[in-house]
Amino acid sequence: MANTQKHDNDQLAIVAGELKNGTWLANAQRRSQRRKSAWNILLPLLGFPLWGAITFSLTKGASHLHGLVHPDAPNLFHNGPLTLSQALTLFPSFIAAIFPAFLLANFFVYLIPAARRAMDLEDRGYPGTSYRTSQCALFKCGLWALAICLPLILAGALLV
Repeated sequence: MANTQKHDNDQLAIVAGELKNGTWLANAQRRSQRRKSAWNILLPLLGFPLWGAITFSLTKGASHLHGLVHPDAPNLFHNGPLTLSQALTLFPSFIAAIFPAFLLANFFVYLIPAARRAMDLEDRGYPGTSYRTSQCALFKCGLWALAICLPLILAGALLV
């Protein structure tokens, strides 16, 4: 019983099950209909700029590391065609930054009492969509993305 309840609240397990059964798209469309509050507009308004800022920070850090390791080489993001080191730094940075950006966006919006009440009300009747389960899912995905993307970013920064 406890294991079933745990699965019912695990957003990643729910999505994996829906993808396996081929019901994800229909269920995602049904779930999206519940979002009626204007507070939901804040999520992308905060999430996308945070995504850009975190991506910029990751690429700037990689560029700085590149300059420390290869002081005589041109800047990592110099003008010209896209190099392997640039691609290994830029694309994984975009992916790795998604999860912390929207984790923070959820956190900041949830700090607003009226937004929290509206979203909690919208989440009723949809298992695995609460603030807590969404944050857990974003955190888990973020750890996986970081584990995969960080070595690629470092490899890009260390290449000449």
